[in-house]
Order: sequence, then structure tokens, then C-alpha cells
Amino acid sequence: MSSRENLRQLAAERGESLAALSALIGRNAAYLHQFVTRGSPKRLEPDDRLHLAKYLNVDERKLGARDPWEPVI
Repeated sequence: MSSRENLRQLAAERGESLAALSALIGRNAAYLHQFVTRGSPKRLEPDDRLHLAKYLNVDERKLGARDPWEPVI
């Protein structure tokens, strides 16, 4: 599932609107709605993503964070 689909599902499961979540991260009310429906921005800013992940209590990778780099052993 994509980060957009995950965000939409997580918000719905918790009864949160995308507008309320946008306000939580200090963005305009349409910000996350546009992210989910129009694909703009292409990815969430790292600070926005972290704040949402903490608030929603989910792994940040569900919202588009990359897997951490690990050395090959």
C-alpha cells in the first residue's frame, strides 16, 4: 500500500480528517488532501512525516520514509 493510501486509511480508522491532520503539522487545510488525491507534494517533508507518525503512532515508513541504510556484512 502506498504512503498516500496508508495516510487516508489511518486517518479514517481514527476518525481524523485530513484537514485536521494538516493543521496539526502547521499546513493549510488542503495540504494532506492534495497529497492524497493529487500526489502533490510528491513526498511529505521529513519533519511533517515524523510528526504525523508520532501522532498516529505508526512506523514512519508507512508514511513514506525510506528504510534506514544498513552496511552489508
